[in-house]
Amino acid sequence: MAVRSAREAAYETIRSRIITMELKPGDELNDHELAQELGISRTPMREALIMLNIAHMVTIKPQSGTYVAPIDLELMEMEQFARFTLEKELLNHIRGRLTGEQERAYRLLIEQYRVLESHPEAENRETRMLDLDNAFHRRAFELCGMEGHFDHMLSTFQHIERLRKFSLQTDENKSVCGAHTRILEAVLHGTEEDVSRALSEHLHRYKLSVDQARAAHPDYFIGNGDTW
Repeated sequence: MAVRSAREAAYETIRSRIITMELKPGDELNDHELAQELGISRTPMREALIMLNIAHMVTIKPQSGTYVAPIDLELMEMEQFARFTLEKELLNHIRGRLTGEQERAYRLLIEQYRVLESHPEAENRETRMLDLDNAFHRRAFELCGMEGHFDHMLSTFQHIERLRKFSLQTDENKSVCGAHTRILEAVLHGTEEDVSRALSEHLHRYKLSVDQARAAHPDYFIGNGDTW
């Protein structure tokens, strides 16, 4: 296994902190302090911040500093459309073809999410719920031998991942198990249109998160979104 460079490690660490909202939009990032904290020199830290700027995760303001960028709703819409288009095709590829064992694996993921949903005191609940959501959607990619595409998509879709942290604090979170079940039933017994509709309704659920999060933190967002 290749060893990550200091730049890559710094990039992943800061990206994770931004996505989990440990670092919030508008927070200033001091390259010297961050380099000291991570035990690296300032050069790879600056390179990591440049990479994050290219990814629209931070904003570099000359003569001012580097700041965590707001969530760009228009870029998020583009990410969501790309995800929907690919995942819909893969779900329709496996539609009507699941074995009993594969169906049971899907239902187990749904049930595990349901259990966590009903236990707000569970340890690392939010992280585990996000992981289960990812695992559900990743299954279609795995069954098509394209799990690497899902992992790459997850690592590059910055704004969707940031919003998902908000989603666990809104009413839309309560719809996940039902939405996953509808997607599975469409794959098992439905038509191509049923699969497309179930997935579209599920992926569009983030709009409720946007409305609620933006009402509470209007300075965290830019753009209007709503392009598809």
